[in-house]
Amino acid sequence: MRHIARLLFLLVMVPAVLWAGEEHITVAVSLQPYATIVKMVGGARVNIVTLLPPEADPHNYEPKPAIIKAFSLAQVYFTDGSGLDKTWMPRFLGANKNVEVIDISKNIKWMELEHEGLGLHEHEEHAIDPHIWTSPARVKYLVRNVYEYLVKIDPEHEKYYIFRLQNALDNLDKAERQINEAVIHMPVKSRSFIVFHPSYGYFAKDYKLKQYAIEVDGKEPKPRDLAKLIQMGRKNNVKIVFVQPQFSKRAATTIAKDLGATIVETDPLSADLMGNVQKLVNAIKEVGKK
Repeated sequence: MRHIARLLFLLVMVPAVLWAGEEHITVAVSLQPYATIVKMVGGARVNIVTLLPPEADPHNYEPKPAIIKAFSLAQVYFTDGSGLDKTWMPRFLGANKNVEVIDISKNIKWMELEHEGLGLHEHEEHAIDPHIWTSPARVKYLVRNVYEYLVKIDPEHEKYYIFRLQNALDNLDKAERQINEAVIHMPVKSRSFIVFHPSYGYFAKDYKLKQYAIEVDGKEPKPRDLAKLIQMGRKNNVKIVFVQPQFSKRAATTIAKDLGATIVETDPLSADLMGNVQKLVNAIKEVGKK
């Protein structure tokens, strides 16, 4: 009977142990693009809790109870260290005192928020630009930093993470080649673009472009300001105006019509990170054809 009991114990416990060994790592991130970046490396090994829902504005975000509850199960929170999450993170951390907070922006050099255009960022003059994920060159740092952490806490699956990391880096290298090739064929005098919210400062810097912002203190420009931006657009031969779903398209449409520029809808907060980059590449290519 003792042997039978031992056998039954093993039959019950061994699958449980194996299942425990295959438990997913529950990771929390602030934005949809970071969920994509973590998934690039973590794949099926991670469950991801994304704090900000699609098309929400981080600047006036109010977390719902369901999201706070989901965060309470996270083992790690990947922050980018920009401070974008500082207003609502105390509520999340209060719900999960055991979560490990990891900064994945290691080795990334921060820029101040791009002010060229009509106005400043809606909070302060020397605010850090948090939009590092919009440039494939910066995303390379992010995926490496995610990899380092996942391998540290889950070394048994190192080969899996290495494979996914290399695949992610290969795709980012390909995206960079496409961007650089498109910019090369773009007339030098037209290597600039207008966007409502200055989300593409890192993209512009890394690929030798110029970004001009429409917003004034986070708001739509007044007619006088709009006239100034149109004048600036003519001077710099701007042929691309990016519009984002979080902001009004009215001013962007007026500017694009006056400049004879193409309106391109992009969402820097979308989970479709590479699809968004492809939209930028296609827009640049179109300018190169004119």
